[in-house]
Amino acid sequence: MEKSNLMMIVIIVLLVALLGTVVGVTFYAFNMVQNMEQAATRAAEGFDRTPRQLTPEEIGRVMIGDAIITNLATDDGRSGGTARIQVVVGYDNTDGRESDEMRERLEEQITYIRMVAMDRIGSRTFVELTAPGARERLSEEILEILVNEFMTNMIVEVGFYEWIVQ
Repeated sequence: MEKSNLMMIVIIVLLVALLGTVVGVTFYAFNMVQNMEQAATRAAEGFDRTPRQLTPEEIGRVMIGDAIITNLATDDGRSGGTARIQVVVGYDNTDGRESDEMRERLEEQITYIRMVAMDRIGSRTFVELTAPGARERLSEEILEILVNEFMTNMIVEVGFYEWIVQ
């Protein structure tokens, strides 16, 4: 009698585990499809690329790794100098869960963001990076790339915590 009870308990536990797995996979697949549909809808309809206007207190910021140190471009192949620039990305921090998700996306994509920034910085010359308004132009350029790549207007600023060009 004890063996049949034990066997029945094992069968019930296995059925519950199987049912839990099926429900979990179904839930995951449903969310995945829903997220893909939302992304496709935003891509098809376009999205508002205008950065939101926020106060400094409403902006969350993510430091994009260590400072980027790169050689600067030249026209004649000689050393164009170096730049050491620390990039910070600001996002809308007023939407609770959506803000938390944006922060997580930025943190997951730090390597990509660094590559974008390094490409933009490294393609500049010493003269371009020391000209009046250079920070603002570079900031706007990187911001535009990130807003388009992430397909969101929650990214509201790109700033520079450190800016050394020599």
